[in-house]
Amino acid sequence: MRTILDIIRSHRQMVLVLLIAVALVVPFRNPSAATTTSTTTESTIVLDTDAAPLIDGTFQVVSNGLTNETDPHVSCNLASYTSDAFLANSRVHYQDLSTGTDNVIPSNEYDLLSGISGSRVAYTEATSSGYAIKVFDTNSQTTTVVPGVRRINPSLGGNLVAFEDTSNLTPEITTYDLSTGIVTPLTNDSLYDRSPKVSPNGNAVVWEKCQLTGDGCDIYAAIQTSPGVFTTRALTTGGGEDRFPSTDGEVAVYVSNRTGENDVYYQPLSGGSEVHLSILGNQRHATISRHLISFESRYLLSYDIYVYDIRTGQLSKATNTLHDEMLSEIGVCNGVGRIVYVIPEDGTFDIYALSFAAPRVTEDQINDLISLIGSFNLARGTANSLITRLQNALDAIEASDTATACSSLTSFTNVCSAQSGKKLTDDQATQLINSANQIKSDLGCQ
Repeated sequence: MRTILDIIRSHRQMVLVLLIAVALVVPFRNPSAATTTSTTTESTIVLDTDAAPLIDGTFQVVSNGLTNETDPHVSCNLASYTSDAFLANSRVHYQDLSTGTDNVIPSNEYDLLSGISGSRVAYTEATSSGYAIKVFDTNSQTTTVVPGVRRINPSLGGNLVAFEDTSNLTPEITTYDLSTGIVTPLTNDSLYDRSPKVSPNGNAVVWEKCQLTGDGCDIYAAIQTSPGVFTTRALTTGGGEDRFPSTDGEVAVYVSNRTGENDVYYQPLSGGSEVHLSILGNQRHATISRHLISFESRYLLSYDIYVYDIRTGQLSKATNTLHDEMLSEIGVCNGVGRIVYVIPEDGTFDIYALSFAAPRVTEDQINDLISLIGSFNLARGTANSLITRLQNALDAIEASDTATACSSLTSFTNVCSAQSGKKLTDDQATQLINSANQIKSDLGCQ
C-alpha cells in the first residue's frame, strides 16, 4: 500500500504544474493553432496599460518563509494559502490580513489546494485512501468532511463546495452543499472538466471543459435554482483556449487566446453580450469580485497586476515591480479591495497582499435608476412607491448605513416583482430588478 508520503511525493509535480508552471507560461499553446470559438464578441474595449494610474493602497507580506507559499485566496480580511515544505509536509494556512495573525489548519500535515469563503476554508487532504475534501471553520475550529475520496481542488462560496472528482477516467465537477449534505454532479462526460470556481454566495459555478489532451477548453456555468438543482450552459464553444474562469455570481470572467494572444473576456451568467478587453501583450489569471476584475498583464518585461472596473471602464495598475506577480485573486468586502498574489523570490515563492479603497456605489447609479422609472410614465402612486425606496437607499448610502441601503433596495425589488405584469410590464420589472441587484452587488449586500 502506498504511504501518505508516497502520495504527496507523486502529487508534487502535479501541484507545481498547476500552481506555478502554468502561471509562468505565456501562451496556453501555440497561438497560431488557436481555434476561434463560436461565441460572438459583441463588443471590444481597447485598454492601454501604460496609461493606467497606480492604485493607492497598502502592501503587506503574507508569508515569505523558507518554504514555497502558493495558491492564495481571499475572502474579506481572511486569506488562505498552501505552505509547501517540499518533502517534509504541505500545510494550509489562513491569515487575518487586518492583524497579520497567521494560523495553520490542524491536519495530517499533507494538505493543499484551498478555497475560502467567509470564515470557512475548503482544502484537499492527502490520505492513505486518496485525496479528500475537508472544510475548516476558522470561527468554531471544527472540520467538515465532504463524502468520498479522489476529490481535489475545491472552491467554496456560501454553503456550496465545488471540486474535481477524479474517481473516473476523466475529472468531473461535483458540488456538495454544507447545509443539506446534497452531493450533485454537474458533469458526466468523457471530457476533462476542471478548475471549478464558486461565486461568493454559492449560486453559481464556472469551470473549464477541455479535450482529453488538456487543450481545446471552453467555459461552462451552472446556476443553482434550488438546493441541488442547477441549470448548466456553455458560455463559450468551439474548442479554443478559454481558461481560468472566475465569477461573482453575476458575471463570468476568463482568459482566451482566440485572437492570437491571451486577453481577458467577461459576460453575464444569465446571457448577454461578451466583452473583450483588448490589451497589448498577454494577460492571465483573471478573477472578479463585485464589479472589479483583476488580472496579470505582461508586454515586454514582467507581469504586473491590473484592476478593471466594469461599471466605469477604468483600468488601474495594482503593482509595478520587476517581479512576475502570479496566481493573483481579488476580493472586495465592506468597501475594501484586497488582492493576494505570489512572487518568485530568493529561490522560493512568497505571498503578498495589496489592500485599497474599492470604488463605491455613487449617487449616479441610483439617480439613473430613478430616471429610468420616470421614462416609463407610470401611474404617480406606483412611481412614488418605487422612487421613495430608492431615495431611502440614497440617504442610507450617504450616511454610510449599508444595511439600511440594502434593505431599501430589497424592498424595491420586491415591489417590482409584485407589480410585474400588473402596474409594470414584465420587461420594465426585469430592467429595474437587474439594475437594483447590480447596485446591491456593488454595495456588498448579502
